[in-house]
Amino acid sequence: MSKDTNESPNQIKISIWNLSPHTREAVVEPDNVVALYAGYEQEEGALLLAYGTVVQGASSFQNAEIVTELEVRDGFAQIRDTVVSLGCGAGVRARLIIEDIAFQMGLSLVMSEDAPDRVWQNGFSFYGAARVALHKVVQGSGLEYSIQNGELQVIERCGVTPRKGFVLSPESGLLGNPERIRQSAKEKADSTGSEKIKSERQQADGWRVTSLLLPSLNPGDLVKLESRQAVDWFRVESLKHSGDWDGSGDWKTTMELLDRHAAPKEKDGS
Repeated sequence: MSKDTNESPNQIKISIWNLSPHTREAVVEPDNVVALYAGYEQEEGALLLAYGTVVQGASSFQNAEIVTELEVRDGFAQIRDTVVSLGCGAGVRARLIIEDIAFQMGLSLVMSEDAPDRVWQNGFSFYGAARVALHKVVQGSGLEYSIQNGELQVIERCGVTPRKGFVLSPESGLLGNPERIRQSAKEKADSTGSEKIKSERQQADGWRVTSLLLPSLNPGDLVKLESRQAVDWFRVESLKHSGDWDGSGDWKTTMELLDRHAAPKEKDGS
C-alpha cells in the first residue's frame, strides 16, 4: 500500500486467503469500509495501518487456495460523493472554511495551529464538490490537503503535520543504508485524477530509506534520520508498507524523506 501527500486518494491493495464463501461475498461489496491494523505486540501492539473504501474486489483460485483481492482507496467515498454548501461572510479565515468542509465530509481534521490562515476579505461562497472547494481554499492559502487513514490532513505547502516527530535509526528499525535521492519540481495529480498541479517545491534533496514496519507514520510527518550518511530532520514525502502474515516475508516500510527546508518556487507573475 502506498501513501503520499497528493490530493488523490491513497491506493491500497489487500489480498486475503481462504475466506468462507459468505465472507468473500460480503467483503468485495463496493463502498464497504476497510480498516487494516498491524504492528508489533512487544511494542505498541496493532495500530491503524490503512483505512478506506472498497473500490473493487474479486476472488480467484490459486492452486488449492482461494484468494480475495481488494482495491481500497482512502477517503474515496467522501471525495467522490460529498457536495458542500458554503456561505461565509467577509473576513472569514481559511481554517473556518476548511473546518466546515471537513464537517460536511464527515472527516476529522488534522491541521497545525500555526498553519497559514488566509483571510478572505470578500467572504467565500461555494456550492459543489467538496474536493473542488478544498482545492480552491488550500491553493489560495499556501496549504495542501490529503486524506490519511480517514482523516483530512491540511498542512502548510511542503510543510509537516503537528504530530510528534519520529527518530529513525538502526536502533528504532532502520534497515540497511539510506539511498540518496534528488527530486525535481514535479506535477501532482489532484483528487479528480485528470488535472495536474505543479508542485511548489523546487529541486529537493533527500533519502529513500527502508525500516521495520512503522504503521503510525503518514506522509507529511516529521522524521529525524540518524545514520552514517545523514543526521537531520526530514519530511515524509511518500511511503509504502508491504508484508504478509504467513511468515514468508517481513513487514517493511519504505519512505522518501525530503529536505523540509527546500525553498518554494516563485509563482508566475509574482
